[in-house]
Amino acid sequence: MAILQHRLLRIMLVCSNIIYVLGRGVNCPSNHVRCGNRLTCVDNQRVCDGNKDCDDGSDEVPLMCQVWHVSSRCSRGQVYKDNPNKFYGGASGACTVFTDYCNNNRYGSSTIIGKTCQIVVSQQLPPVKSQVKRSVLTSGQVDLLSAAVNSTLHHETCPMLYTHLGNHCVAFFSLAQVPWPEARQFCKSIYGDLISFDDINFYGNIHEYLKENQLTTDYWLGGRYDMDSNGWTWLDDSPMPLGSPYWAERYSSSCVPRALPSGDPFNGPDEAPPGAPCYNYLQAPKQRTLGYCAAITYEHFYYVSDEECTSQRSPLCVLNTAHNIG
Repeated sequence: MAILQHRLLRIMLVCSNIIYVLGRGVNCPSNHVRCGNRLTCVDNQRVCDGNKDCDDGSDEVPLMCQVWHVSSRCSRGQVYKDNPNKFYGGASGACTVFTDYCNNNRYGSSTIIGKTCQIVVSQQLPPVKSQVKRSVLTSGQVDLLSAAVNSTLHHETCPMLYTHLGNHCVAFFSLAQVPWPEARQFCKSIYGDLISFDDINFYGNIHEYLKENQLTTDYWLGGRYDMDSNGWTWLDDSPMPLGSPYWAERYSSSCVPRALPSGDPFNGPDEAPPGAPCYNYLQAPKQRTLGYCAAITYEHFYYVSDEECTSQRSPLCVLNTAHNIG
């Protein structure tokens, strides 16, 4: 156990810096974008110019540069815009900076200029996925890590950062606010994965812990809408239970006919019979209503809801079975 805890702490020193960066970022002036690591800004005119201005090299990634639109008619960082009145004696067009064009024109997200505009409007270059390396922590980041360790309960039968709930070791890492994929990667780096509920008692343990510690953080779960099976599944591809007592109500502007309760919690109710009463509230949707990823949120009293995978929430991790307590 001591060896595992030592290794977990070493991993945490690396991951805390990564998550610190993911959750925060520098503010960039107009006509600039943040580098992939969110630590510095680079002028739009210097992106894909052959020189790495970002420490992580995210401004010169070949795949990204394939979609960074450069017009042969204009300077770097500009786009050529046709004049709709050119056939009536007007100029044929003019060059304009990315920021002005992207904020004032419609563009298809699947086009080259559209992909460029997505980066320009968000002011964020894609991260360099291969760049996960050890870095020296600042005193502020050490304080952040210390607060994370101190605020995470520890049970003698669970490794550092985990606390004992039921027959599981669970980590509530409330300080990080990251998208679903990064949350899962963090859990895997501390020998776990995003949590799933194997029975109602374990789900109740989670609720009791949140209540006793007066937590208001939103957490990612290890559930998502699987496009292959057209249904909600856990990370091991087992079906998620639908409806009560797991799923939150979600308001619908249209009145939806209510089906009879289903005896199968994993398939949900059948179609509503003719003449069934309709209501403005839904639970687990057969077709997703908001997002592809499952979370428990303070807004929904910590019942399960479908959320956008790119939104910012905290990892809720469970230690892998090989390390769990009996």
